[in-house]
Amino acid sequence: MRLYLVVAMLVLALAAFTQAQDAEEEASVEATVEATVEATMVEKFTVFINQMQEMGKKLADKAQTTFEGIRSSKFVASSQTSLEQQLEKVKQKIGEIIQ
Repeated sequence: MRLYLVVAMLVLALAAFTQAQDAEEEASVEATVEATVEATMVEKFTVFINQMQEMGKKLADKAQTTFEGIRSSKFVASSQTSLEQQLEKVKQKIGEIIQ
C-alpha cells in the first residue's frame, strides 16, 4: 500500500513540475512578444518623428522659396513703387494743407 502512495506522490510531483515548466515557458514567450511589440512601437514612432521632421523641412523650404519669389516678382515691385509714390503725394498734400 505504501508503494501506491509513493507512486501517486511521484505522479503528482511530476505533474506539478511539468505545469511549472509550461508556465515559465509561457511567461518567457509573453515577455519576448511584449519586448518585440515595444521595440516595434519605438521603431514606428522613430520613423514617424523622422518623417515629420522631413516634412517640416520641406515645408519651410517651399515657404521660403515662395516668399522669395513673391518678393522678387515684378508685380510686387511695381506695386511697392506705386504705393511709395502715392504715399509721397499724400505727404505733400498734407504738408501743403498744414502750411
